[in-house]
Amino acid sequence: MAEPDTSLNVKQAEAVAHDKGAALILAGAGSGKTRVITSRAVRLISAGVAPWAIFCVTFTNKAAGEMKSRIASMLGIDTEGLWISTFHSACLRILREEYKNAGYSSMPVIFDATDQKSLVRSIVKNMGRTDAELPARKIISYISRYKNDMKGPDDLLEDAKNPQAREIAEAFRRYQEELYRNNGVDFDDLLAVIAKLFQARPDVLAGYRERFHYIMVDEFQDTNAVQYLLVKLLAGKEGNLFVVGDDDQSIYRWRGAKVGNILGFEKDFPNCLVIKLEENYRSTGNILKAAGEVVSEVAGRKEKTLWTRQPPGEAVAVVTAENETAEADFIVREIVRNVDAGKLPYRDFAVFYRTNAQSRVIEECLTRRNLPYRIYGGLKFYSRKEIKDAMAWFRLAINEHDEVSFLRAVSSPPRGIGSISLSKLKSLAVSKEISILRACAEAENAVTRSSERRLMEFYEIITDIRKRMETESAADIIKFTLERSGMIAWLLEKKTSQDIARVENLEELTSAPHKNEKLTAFLERTTLQSEGDDVEESSDQVSLMTLHVSKGLEFPVVFITGMEEGLFPHFNSMESFESLDEERRLCYVGMTRAMRKLYLTRAHNRLIFGQRRYNEPSPFLEAIPEDISERKFYGKRVLAAKRTAPGGAGIAAKKTVGKNGYSVGRKVLHEIFGQGIIRKCEGSGDNMKLTVHFRHAGHKKLLSRYVKLS
Repeated sequence: MAEPDTSLNVKQAEAVAHDKGAALILAGAGSGKTRVITSRAVRLISAGVAPWAIFCVTFTNKAAGEMKSRIASMLGIDTEGLWISTFHSACLRILREEYKNAGYSSMPVIFDATDQKSLVRSIVKNMGRTDAELPARKIISYISRYKNDMKGPDDLLEDAKNPQAREIAEAFRRYQEELYRNNGVDFDDLLAVIAKLFQARPDVLAGYRERFHYIMVDEFQDTNAVQYLLVKLLAGKEGNLFVVGDDDQSIYRWRGAKVGNILGFEKDFPNCLVIKLEENYRSTGNILKAAGEVVSEVAGRKEKTLWTRQPPGEAVAVVTAENETAEADFIVREIVRNVDAGKLPYRDFAVFYRTNAQSRVIEECLTRRNLPYRIYGGLKFYSRKEIKDAMAWFRLAINEHDEVSFLRAVSSPPRGIGSISLSKLKSLAVSKEISILRACAEAENAVTRSSERRLMEFYEIITDIRKRMETESAADIIKFTLERSGMIAWLLEKKTSQDIARVENLEELTSAPHKNEKLTAFLERTTLQSEGDDVEESSDQVSLMTLHVSKGLEFPVVFITGMEEGLFPHFNSMESFESLDEERRLCYVGMTRAMRKLYLTRAHNRLIFGQRRYNEPSPFLEAIPEDISERKFYGKRVLAAKRTAPGGAGIAAKKTVGKNGYSVGRKVLHEIFGQGIIRKCEGSGDNMKLTVHFRHAGHKKLLSRYVKLS
């Protein structure tokens, strides 16, 4: 039997001691939530509870493995019988036992992502549509969203507002029929099938309720509708459900996570025990205070205040750089300064950004200084598929005999040119001893009429790029190619979050060439950089990652970049209160990854899609108290602007646009329209025109002199 853990603080010990009934453990960032779950499991088993009577679910195999490992080391037992796993693994285990009760004659085959995509593409083809007209990725996104809400094709058809949505509903219906015909389930089915089984067969559900006496959920704020339904069904009337999470760290709404699950838990379980874990073991006092102020403006959040026994520590650095290059240069110089002084190794530094596209400038600056780095949870900029696709166009324009680039470019975006036509084109090129590109212009009678027309269009675009190379810069040619090829338009049509991110990366590519740099020079420079990226790999590297990827990690020094309106918060989030609140929570997550030092950086102006833009500071910076922050300026021009600004704080400190402090992203209250978010400010003073999106009244244009907004 394990000895009681005397190192737990008072609130942790109270949570671990909880026995029967529902409990909501609000575990702030760095407050030891995993320790609470594992310690409670150890206490229960030590008290005589059978290990298999504990049903514990989390969101990653890594987290589940760590929990098992801790329990094994604390109790000295074999953890094979423990039901500690992800939701999907647990449901797969149940399905193996109950597939006949779920309506399958034998254990279903699991369709992975590749199988799923292949099946959907086959269905789209049978419907007489191409992937460009009805993208498989978009269909899969809809299928997943509806399954996670326990809905099916009929629900999607009922919700459909346009012809394409109705076609997606039809594809969904055929997809489900094919899955059943093939005795298969996809990953989302693993959850939905078990939830439906429990609802349809009370006797089966009763058996699992009898088996699982203690149900625990980690990262509860990330649960979706079907996951919450599953654990509620298992908890039954006794409600013996122990959930641990933090609504302030709910950042996966786009994946289907519902923050309402944790916010409404006390309504679903009125007599539940609520314990707040507010002592933080990770960050200094100043970092926690700054993060707390940022997240405090989120509507309807569970009130909690993180504190620490550590000293206040260094002030939070709020840095305004002249532009994106200066921002990257400041970050790299700070890293070098600390490493050279022997204070910290490279692995202690992390750079976060809101979108993948922002990494490009930082990567180039690190490469120039020959500093080791890794992209955590993603690919390096020039290794991303969409960037490689675009670069294939330019390589082909320079070298028409580059067959690899030809095959990549001609299908990016898809042009409806099949493998048979391409094979005939290659044979034509060989017989005439010409390049495969040149064969596009001589393909008459060699391929179908439609393929001939599309190949000729492709040939004309490449020819136009080659002509432009003589007089135009690389940046201008990249813009022309992205537009003329249809690459961006094709991705925008698909409208998935992943494709929007790819568009942002392609837009960032237009900002990658140096001023007046020619296309050939640009390709040579980036090829050398991308090939040299993987020469040295070591564990002592600077970590680069998006803010979403940073969740669950910690670093002594953290830089959060791009703290500008439209970038962070992202412009897509300005459409609703829920989206803007999630951006605030995302900022809080990023800030609380820092242990000793936190930098919040922004560019006074930034090159976006080849255009120089002057963005306002992020509204999140307004929340950082002056007494715990240190305002810095980096770059000659921005220093000059600082000297001429009243008090020197007009650029990086609090933002006040107009006499009433109206600014984009600010939440306001109108006496008639109610709550709203300012989307646009035009003009100044009494003549300022405001565009406000109200929660219930929609968009309204108002003149500041005639309106009262609090």
